[in-house]
Amino acid sequence: MTGRVNELILPVLQAHDVELVETEFVRAGRRYILRLFLDKPGGISLEDCAYLSNLLGELIDVHDVIRHAYILEVSSPGLTRPIKKIEDFSRYAGRLVRITVRGGVGKRSLYRGELLGLDGETVKVKEGSRVYAIPVKDIARARLDIDL
Repeated sequence: MTGRVNELILPVLQAHDVELVETEFVRAGRRYILRLFLDKPGGISLEDCAYLSNLLGELIDVHDVIRHAYILEVSSPGLTRPIKKIEDFSRYAGRLVRITVRGGVGKRSLYRGELLGLDGETVKVKEGSRVYAIPVKDIARARLDIDL
């Protein structure tokens, strides 16, 4: 179902120079929630989210993509946005990241450090003076992090 929603809304988002970061469709008690996390160059504003919520909500409803009542939430992915696309590992080079790997690489399952970028099928992360090469296929989750 999220695939059909994405197909429908992507042309509208591209026309507004907005990136779809993530789509979630979840059940919360008796309610269904469709969450769209959006971003754009320079960041997405509250006004952008409100405008796109109305526009996309009407589009989804007109095409009857979701057959039951739902709540649409449109928001920014936040400071700790997920890294979902392979090209984002290059795009966010130099930023602090948190990467969780499947099964652990070298008996570790969590890496937190400076993202050095993508080298073929490997993501490079610098923790202190050490650089780790993490195969993309082993990454379970990756997100930007903030230094507290």
